[in-house]
Amino acid sequence: MDTAPSDLSTDLMSELTALDDAWNQAQQLGDAAALSRVLADDWLGFVGGVVVGKPEWLTAAPPHPDVWLTVERQTVQLYGNTAVTRGRLVANGQHVQDFLRVDARRAGKWQAVAVQVVP
Repeated sequence: MDTAPSDLSTDLMSELTALDDAWNQAQQLGDAAALSRVLADDWLGFVGGVVVGKPEWLTAAPPHPDVWLTVERQTVQLYGNTAVTRGRLVANGQHVQDFLRVDARRAGKWQAVAVQVVP
């Protein structure tokens, strides 16, 4: 099994960036319905040493309309039908957290399957 990362085509990079942007926008607006479409049903988050499932994340995601959130993507790597994005979240110009997001392509559709967040 080849586990080396693959180069990303422009189209694939656009798909993954759109998924990431949809997540960020839904998170910022507290849009649970949009966030539910982005996150796979078996999604898990690892935040501050706590494991959180999709249902908990959706109910605990308050909107942040007064905060200007930006994501600095540092790398995106593709491993077959799995993509790993490493980046940094900045709120109002201040570093908030670093993250590692894992997306999977299932039945031709990309969805987030995991995230690890570190301060």
